[in-house]
Amino acid sequence: MTNEELQQAIEANTQAITRLATTAEQTNQAINVLVSEFIRPSAQQARDNYERLERVEGYMVSIAEQQQANAQQIASNAEAITRFDERLEETRQLVAKNSSDFARMNTETKASIDQLIEENRAFRESQQTQLAAIIGNARRIDRLEQQAS
Repeated sequence: MTNEELQQAIEANTQAITRLATTAEQTNQAINVLVSEFIRPSAQQARDNYERLERVEGYMVSIAEQQQANAQQIASNAEAITRFDERLEETRQLVAKNSSDFARMNTETKASIDQLIEENRAFRESQQTQLAAIIGNARRIDRLEQQAS
C-alpha cells in the first residue's frame, strides 16, 4: 500500500469519526429536548414527544449504521496499515540486501581494477624491455652495417 493510499484511508477514517461525533451531538441535543419537554407532559406534548422519539430512534439507527460503517472502515484501515508495514519491512530488507550487494560489487570491482592495473604495469614493463631489446638490436645492425661498408 502506498503512502497516498494510506493517507486516503486515514482521511476516510477521520471523516467517519467526525460524522459520528456530529451525529452523537445531534442525538444528545435531541435527548436534551425530550427530557426538558417531559417535565410538563400533556396530551399534545405526549404526541409531539412520541414523534420526536421516533425521530430520535431514526437518529439512533443512523448512528448504529454509521458506527458499523466506521468499524468496517477502521478494520480496513488497520489491514491497509498492516500491509503497508509488511511492504515497508520488505523494502528495508531489499535496501539492506542492495547495500550489501553494492559493497560486495565495489570490493570485487576494486580488486578487478587493481588486478588490471598490475597487469597493465607488467605489460608496460614487458613492452619497455622488448623496446629496449629492439633498440639495442637496431644499434647493433647499424654498427654492423657501418663496419661492413
